[in-house]
Amino acid sequence: MDETDYAPISAFAIPIERKEKKSLDFSSWRGLVSGGNSNSTSSQPNKKEAIPSEEKKKTVSTTFQSRNDEALKESSVSVKRAKPSSDMVCQNGEPGMQFSQSNGLELSTVEENLSLNGRETHMLMSSAQGFGSTKDDIHAENSARLNLMSSQEIADAQLEIIEKMNPAVIEMLKKRGRDKLGNMKSSDLEQANDLDSHLPEACKNRGNDNVRSELSSGSLISSKMTAMHPDCVPAGQEHSSTWKIWSERVEKVRDLRFSLEGNAMEVDSYQISNGCEAEGCRPDIGNAAERDFLRTEGDPAALGYSIKEVIELIRSMVPAQRALALKLLDSILNKALFNLLNAKDEPSKVSNHVDWQAIWAYALGPEPQLVLSLRIALDDNHHSVVLACVKVIRCMLSCDMNENYFNVAERVPAIQKVFCTAPVFRSRPEIDSGFLQGGFWKYSTKPSNILPSSVDDNDGEEERTIQDDVVVAGQDISAGFVRMGILPRICYLLEMEPIPALVESLVSVLIGLARHSPTCANAIIHCPRLIQNVVNILTRQGMGELPCQIKAITMIKVLSQMDKRLCSNFVKDGVFQRVMWHWYRSPITLDQWGQYGKEHCKLTAALMVEQLRLWKVFISYGYCVAYFADFFLHMCLWLSRPTFNKLLELNILDEFAHVTGEAFLTLGALAEWLPRLHSKDQLNKQGTDLGGDNLESWSWSHVVPVVDIAIHWLTLKDIPYVLSTFHCINENNIHNSASGSMIWVISAVLHMLDCVFDRISPSSSDDGNDSTSLPWLPEFVPKVGIEIVKNHFFRFNDSSGAGLIRDMEGYSLVQRLCYLNHQDDFDVSLSSLSCLHGLVRLASSVDKCIERARNACDIQLLTGVLTEMDDKVLVDGIIKCAEDDLTRELNVFGNLVSSKWPMVQSLEIFGRGGPAPGVGVGWGSPGGSFWSLNFLQLQTAARLVVELIQSLKCVHERDQTSVEAMEPTLQRVNWALAICLVAGPGDRAILEGALSILFQPHVLKHLSFFLHRFLHLDNRLKSFKWQYDENDYFIFSKVLNSHFRERWLSVKMKSSGDADSRSQAHKFQVKGSALETIHESNENRENTKFSFTNTDSSSSCVQWAHQRLPIPMHWFLSAICRIGEQNNFDKKTLNGIDVARSGLFFLLCLEALPSLMFPNFESPVLNVSLAWKLHALSMSLHVNMAVLEEEKSRDVFETLQEFYGKQLDELRCKEKKQGFQSQINGNPSLLLSFQSQINEGYSTFVENLIEQFGAVSYGDLIFGRQIAIYLHRLVDSLVRLATWNALSNAHLLELLPPLELCSSEAEGYLEPPEDNDAILEAYAKSWTSGFLDRAFIRGSVSFSLATHHLHSFIFKSVASNKLKLRNKLAKSLLRSYSHTHHNNEMLHHLVRYKLPLSHDPSHSDVISHRVELLKATCEGNSSLIAVVDNLKSAL
Repeated sequence: MDETDYAPISAFAIPIERKEKKSLDFSSWRGLVSGGNSNSTSSQPNKKEAIPSEEKKKTVSTTFQSRNDEALKESSVSVKRAKPSSDMVCQNGEPGMQFSQSNGLELSTVEENLSLNGRETHMLMSSAQGFGSTKDDIHAENSARLNLMSSQEIADAQLEIIEKMNPAVIEMLKKRGRDKLGNMKSSDLEQANDLDSHLPEACKNRGNDNVRSELSSGSLISSKMTAMHPDCVPAGQEHSSTWKIWSERVEKVRDLRFSLEGNAMEVDSYQISNGCEAEGCRPDIGNAAERDFLRTEGDPAALGYSIKEVIELIRSMVPAQRALALKLLDSILNKALFNLLNAKDEPSKVSNHVDWQAIWAYALGPEPQLVLSLRIALDDNHHSVVLACVKVIRCMLSCDMNENYFNVAERVPAIQKVFCTAPVFRSRPEIDSGFLQGGFWKYSTKPSNILPSSVDDNDGEEERTIQDDVVVAGQDISAGFVRMGILPRICYLLEMEPIPALVESLVSVLIGLARHSPTCANAIIHCPRLIQNVVNILTRQGMGELPCQIKAITMIKVLSQMDKRLCSNFVKDGVFQRVMWHWYRSPITLDQWGQYGKEHCKLTAALMVEQLRLWKVFISYGYCVAYFADFFLHMCLWLSRPTFNKLLELNILDEFAHVTGEAFLTLGALAEWLPRLHSKDQLNKQGTDLGGDNLESWSWSHVVPVVDIAIHWLTLKDIPYVLSTFHCINENNIHNSASGSMIWVISAVLHMLDCVFDRISPSSSDDGNDSTSLPWLPEFVPKVGIEIVKNHFFRFNDSSGAGLIRDMEGYSLVQRLCYLNHQDDFDVSLSSLSCLHGLVRLASSVDKCIERARNACDIQLLTGVLTEMDDKVLVDGIIKCAEDDLTRELNVFGNLVSSKWPMVQSLEIFGRGGPAPGVGVGWGSPGGSFWSLNFLQLQTAARLVVELIQSLKCVHERDQTSVEAMEPTLQRVNWALAICLVAGPGDRAILEGALSILFQPHVLKHLSFFLHRFLHLDNRLKSFKWQYDENDYFIFSKVLNSHFRERWLSVKMKSSGDADSRSQAHKFQVKGSALETIHESNENRENTKFSFTNTDSSSSCVQWAHQRLPIPMHWFLSAICRIGEQNNFDKKTLNGIDVARSGLFFLLCLEALPSLMFPNFESPVLNVSLAWKLHALSMSLHVNMAVLEEEKSRDVFETLQEFYGKQLDELRCKEKKQGFQSQINGNPSLLLSFQSQINEGYSTFVENLIEQFGAVSYGDLIFGRQIAIYLHRLVDSLVRLATWNALSNAHLLELLPPLELCSSEAEGYLEPPEDNDAILEAYAKSWTSGFLDRAFIRGSVSFSLATHHLHSFIFKSVASNKLKLRNKLAKSLLRSYSHTHHNNEMLHHLVRYKLPLSHDPSHSDVISHRVELLKATCEGNSSLIAVVDNLKSAL
């Protein structure tokens, strides 16, 4: 019989009655609790009192403000649903609200009455809602109990409860109190005072400050709610190091939780740590993968997820959880990128007090090991997980953001090369380089770590560990992915013919990796079948495949930019022909192109643009120039002026303009390969010539029709939206973004014509200054000039100075473009800047060509009959006739660059380990930093300013002797200084142009004239009795130009021998498990060689590594510091002295520049700290005194000392008046903080300098004044102590000048009185050792300092903790007085120091008081008291 067959007895079964639920009776709960039986206390709420589900949902969805009112009605502190950080409300600038005193009293009373242990407290607090109807009774009893207690009893009870309670419970109760009381009405100070009034004295005196701070801290909504923002620095950390604050910000991200939408959540810390909510104690759900609907009451995401929990979910056994975690991570990173890119001056307002910068840095940092988890997820066998994983990697590499930056950058004609995005860091400044910042950049991880050596034997493979991969990924995420073998996996996925969305994401990741560095690009090339799989994407048919094809072409373009050899291989393998298939087709019309719709036109336009950009890369290397004959017929559709009405009707004007602009830029690249035009026969010669290395050259026969087509684009009035700019100044609006697209086309046309004209007119180095170097002039040159004149590009002036312009509105195109630059539309603003730059260059080229062919041909014969104005403009020069118009624009953009250069300094806020360059947009910096479009716009403006200054000539030919006439020149010098700080790695030409402006001989001459005038007007400084001659200015120009180019523009390269040895070792030796280390040591200690010219033509990419740009603010001090560099001393000859002399002269001119001419204009020189400038002067004396041996340089050095001394006094007085003298370790505000601003080991440098002072100075006054500055009270205490000890040990204290001869006022050395124990003991030691004897005789500043500070410390009131030290110092002085007699006068001088006059009635009283103080310091020692008595009798 089957035992499981229950059918026969089912008829006799009786239904089981369910036990009826009864409401719990809490009337006797006090007795149960007092008995200590915690198990008898039920936490289930009354059924009648429970909140309905509808009300719960309403509570969950409310905002932070409304929840305060709901809490009073419903008394619910349940876990809130994921709430975006934008819901956080800040009052009085502080996030969150304070914990009120009344709530604290109620809490403490309840706890005291219940007398519960920790677990009972948790149960009762989580079951607060269960009290329901008895809540009022409990409160009434508590109030009555409180009335019977004294204030001391209440305070004792509070202290006892707080010491016993879990801090997490306190936090939860504070949260409940805030919900009950609503918005805070009392300030933080009142709350703290109330707390102090209720805390007993025992709590205050027992060092229990953490208890008080815990109660009064409530300034944050939750202790684990959000990471701090830079603007929300905690109190007391204002003077902490930048790195410490940054570390704390990143560490706070560990506990930050996110909703499924990627928003930061507000979750109670007690609920997170204990998995509890107010209605009852929830089971521990610390493992995010174990959350389900039962454990989380239907909402697994209610508590949110930390980044570590998300990464744990990526390794879950459930595919859906893995996909969900990856999508959540993608949302978090995308929000971080968005907020970083949009954060500008006040990031907190954009990101609502969520520190997205710290979130980004933490997620991509080494702690979460995100790269390893993603690499594992990429091997998943579920397509949804793989797609989500690739999207996360795409976001981590900031592929879309970076491609947007590069797409815009490639539209700017002046940008010829692209940048690598690999993370880098600066080499550490050392004494060999004068401690100057701005060292060579280095990769965060060595290239050899990215591609470890391939060893055939199994032993070598075993030495590679996952930990090594994790370490590399922590240094550089792209390198980590490549090292972990992501490339073969991507190749496999592409071979499986995945969906287009996955293909597009995979190729985007490849593009991001290829842009990283040449090493990663090389790894992609050598990955088997990977390039072939990317090329195969181009053969797929269908409109849905166009985005993937665009990405594939971009991939090939990026690889070609990395290495010239790849272009040759792509041509040989037929890859170029397959990519350019679109241009081999038969020409089409606009109607045929537009009939497929706007979306199709947008995709095909993007495809053609990428094809043209790829062709442009090949052309830049000299390849595929001959393909112009094949493509020209198809290009004519895009080069010729279309019927604009048809484009507007089809709504494809933007797409057409994009292709047209790129086509003209490609022609400009072809023009770079034109041979120099020297005969008319070249214009008719057909075919393409081959130059050296099989590089092709373009034919002049192809240029003439192209130029004729381009000239038609110079007639602006028929071009839509460009015509609208004629009215934009009056209408104060721009119609739409199409105006930017058409301005880009005009910019490309102007750039192409300029490139062609540059091949007509030889450079000045070829023919000198011969104005008739051209025997003839092509016809299209004056034609272009006439079009510029007729189409109102400039506002020209006649000989009388009246403006001549034929536009009825009276505005030139230059003025309109300047107006457009100030619009909010970024595309319009940048296109107008680029167009202005191209226009100025083209006008200058036309003037140059006509000027050099002036005597060889008649311009009117070439162009027909000209009007009087046209002839005059072409003969006199377009730039000269438009000088007033261009000068106005120069002032506008010069002031723009001068006001925006500080944004470059955000690149290096953090040292190594901070937000790494290339990791995402802007290296993780707010606003995108260098990778932002704002920075790109600033660099374009800087190029325009350099071009305008060079075209208008920095100094006119006529002699300028008045200050008013010199003011424009000096202002342009100031702009050039700002431009130097804007140049990035690819902006070598910008810095070279700025340096050429600054160091022209006539510019230095005018600076010298202005310098002498400045010294004459400043009564504090003495004028020079000599003058520089013309030869000096030529020497200064040559020396400074050479030095600064060598210093800041040099490129570091490994020596060939070193590279060969490394290659051999890499090939034959088995690599150990340890990774190679990148040392932060100075580059001069490495086996390197330097190149001072950019001769690398094998690549179109610019690496951040191995170069110095952007340069630091104190770059101009390098000329002074060079003579003091130890590694260059052996090579020093007269040249090194000349560099120092020139640097001192230039520095003094820069200091005079803002002092008189620009009192209200901030110069970059003023932003360099005084500590750096004084250090530069010391550095020039570090090796020898050669700079002081020549009369002129000695006077300049002395003047700089006086100037900086006066500047130091002004700053000290300003701080004193404003009451900003904050005490830092007993010191005043450290304006001369050499250790923090220059180098932590600066004391060693001072010791070496003092050693040199004793060896070669022979007590030189100027050298001694420079040493004495390190004894100033505004200098770091450690530096002052090291200076004094070094001088004392070397017996050099007497060589210092008297106090009145020092560069700064005496008060700066003497006040406030010294209270550093070590320095006071050093003073006393030198006194008793006899090292101050000669200093006393000579009246040296050293004896004045020792006397003043010892007198103030011994004879004036001191703190109780200093009494022992005071007695010790006084005893040592008295013993020295009793044992030696040669320094008796010194002690007499100490006691008499600052005594009232002898006829003053208080004279004797003061002496008696000081003698009594000395007796008190003897502490009853009879022998010392006798010494004091002898001293009194001597006095």
